[in-house]
Amino acid sequence: MHLAHRLILSDRPERRPLCVEDGPGVLDGGVLRVPSGATQGMGTYLNGFPGAYWARWAGATRARVRLAATGAGTLRLLRSDAEGRVTEVASGPVAEPLEAPLSVDGGWWWCEVVADGAAPGGPDVPDGVVVTGGEWSVDAPARRAGEVVVSITTMDKPEYCVATLVTLAAAPELAAEDVRVQVVDQGSRTVAAHPGFAEVAAALGDRLRVVEQPNLGGSGGFSRGMLETLDDGADAVLICDDDVEVEPEALLRAVRLHRAATSPVVVGGHMLDLARPTVLNSFSEVVHRRTFNWGPPVMDRQWHDLAGGLRATPWLHRRADSDFNGWWMCLVPAVVLREVGLSLPLFLKWDDAEFCLRAGEAGFPTVSLPGACLWHMAWTEKDDSVEWQAYLHVRNRVITALLHADGPGLLPAALLATDLKLLLAMRYYPVDLHVRALREVLDGPGRLHPELATVVGRVRGVGAEHPETVRHRPGDPAFDATVGTTTQHGPAGPAPTARHEPGSRPTGVLGLAGFVLRGAARTLRPVPPAAREAPTTVLARSAATWWQVPAHDSVLVLDSEATSGVWLRRDRRTFWRLAGAAVVGHARLAVRWRSLARTWRAAAPDLAAVETWRADFAPGHAD
Repeated sequence: MHLAHRLILSDRPERRPLCVEDGPGVLDGGVLRVPSGATQGMGTYLNGFPGAYWARWAGATRARVRLAATGAGTLRLLRSDAEGRVTEVASGPVAEPLEAPLSVDGGWWWCEVVADGAAPGGPDVPDGVVVTGGEWSVDAPARRAGEVVVSITTMDKPEYCVATLVTLAAAPELAAEDVRVQVVDQGSRTVAAHPGFAEVAAALGDRLRVVEQPNLGGSGGFSRGMLETLDDGADAVLICDDDVEVEPEALLRAVRLHRAATSPVVVGGHMLDLARPTVLNSFSEVVHRRTFNWGPPVMDRQWHDLAGGLRATPWLHRRADSDFNGWWMCLVPAVVLREVGLSLPLFLKWDDAEFCLRAGEAGFPTVSLPGACLWHMAWTEKDDSVEWQAYLHVRNRVITALLHADGPGLLPAALLATDLKLLLAMRYYPVDLHVRALREVLDGPGRLHPELATVVGRVRGVGAEHPETVRHRPGDPAFDATVGTTTQHGPAGPAPTARHEPGSRPTGVLGLAGFVLRGAARTLRPVPPAAREAPTTVLARSAATWWQVPAHDSVLVLDSEATSGVWLRRDRRTFWRLAGAAVVGHARLAVRWRSLARTWRAAAPDLAAVETWRADFAPGHAD
C-alpha cells in the first residue's frame, strides 16, 4: 500500500474545523481526545480522504485507514457518493486498520471514533480514546522517485519567507521523502538579510538554495525555479508564493500523488484564506471558453467556508476536473517542463493558466487535489483590475486566448463591455492601460522577453496622466471636504453616504443598453464647477459599483478601512477619446484574430524555451 495522506491534528484553534467535525472531542497539542461514551467524526477538509482523485489519477481501487490510537472504542469508516450521501462501509476496533473500495466518480472517505463507556479496572485503564495520528494509504504503487524541489518566489516579503522556511526546517518528514527547498529572491529586502535566516539556513543545510535575481515577476521567478530544477536533475518542482503559511503534510500530499500517478500530471494545491483560515478560494478552476476568462466552474462556489465539514456541502463530493491551478502552490513534473517548456514571460497574471492549458494540450492534465493546500493572503480587499495590473490582466488574457482558443468567441465583446463599464464609472486609467495592452498584442510577441524587467515601470508611469491614481488622506483638501475633519477615521470611522439615491444594477440586454445610453448621454453635459473643485459624494469601496458611480460627477471612493480614497471625476474628453480607442482596438483584435493567432503560436515555443529564459537570467541581462 502506498502512503497517501497522514492525518493533520493542528494545534491552531482556528484550523480545528478543518481537522475534526464539531463534536465532543478535544484537539490539543496535536492529540485528539474522545471522552468515554462519545463519538467524534473527522469528516473534514484536511482529514477526509478524497479517494476519487486517487482512483482516477493513480488507478487505486482500495483505501486503508489506520489510526495511532489508545483506549477502548470503535473505528467507523464512512464514505459519501458524488451527491454527498453518506454510508458506513466498515467498522472495527479503533486501533486496527479498515479498508474500503474506491470510486472514480466522487465521494470522500473518513472515519468516526466511538469511545466506549468507562470500564472497570482502575486508573490504568484509558478513559475514552486518544488519537495521536493516523494515515490513509492506497493500493497503488509509487511509479516515480527522485527529488522534489519546493521553490518559493519572493519579492520584498522576507518575513513571510523566513517563517515558511522555519516551518519546513522543523518537518523531518520532508527530508525523509526527499524534498528540498529553494528561494528565488527578486526583492531589495532580501531573505538572506532578514533576522532568523541564518539560523534556519543552518537547520536546512544543503537542502536549501537561495537564488537572487532582478524582479522579473511571478513568471520570471517561477521559471527560474523550474530551470534550476531541470539543471539539478530533480524529478519535480513544487512552486509556492511567498505570502503564505504552509502545512508540510499538505505539501507532501501533492508529492505523493505525483509519484503514484499512472502518467505524469500537474498537481495543484488549494488556496485557503490566511485571514479566514477555513475559507477556500476555489475547489477547481477552469477557463470559460466563450469569454475566455478564468474562475470556478460555478461562480457562487468561490470563497466557500469549509467550517461546517464535508457533510454540509454536497457539491464538494463530486470529483472536479481543472483546466489549471494557481501558482500559489503547484507541482510540475520535470518531464512536463522538458516537453512544453517553462512559463511564458507574462510577468504576472495568466502565466499559470496558460502553462497548464499548454501542458494539458500536450497530454499532461492538471489535478487540483483536495487536502493539498496552503493559506494565502487574499486579494479580496483590493481590486487590481483598476490599478497597474489591469494592463497585465488584459494583455495576458488575450495572449492566452490567441494561443489556446478556437476563435475570438465573445472575448472582444466582453473586454469592450468591461471598458464601457469602467469609463462610465470614471475609471479612465485602467481603460488607457487596456488600450495600450491591445496595441502590444497586435504588434506581436517581440517585446515580451526584452521588456520583462521594465514593463511594470512603464505601465505605472501611465498613472501620472490620470488624477484618479492619486490617493487622498486626512489632511488632504479633497478628503476633508467630503469626509470631514472632525471624525476619527478608520475601521470604525465615518459611514460614507451618497447624496443621491443609489441606482439598482441593470439587468438584461435592454437594461444594460439603456444604462450605457444614459451614461453616455450624461458625459455630454458640462461638469458642474463644484464637482471640479472637490468630490461631491463619498462612497465606501463596497458601494462604488460600476452601476452606482455613474450617477455622480465627482466621487471620493474610500478604501476598505475608510482611511484614504481615490477621487473619481468625470472628464468627457478623456471618456470619448478612450471609448473610441477601445472600440477600434477590440475591432482590430476581432478582425485580425486568425493571423495574430498564427503569429503568436509560431513564437510560443521559443518564448517558453529553457535557453531563452536562461539568457534572461544571465548576470546583467535584466539590469
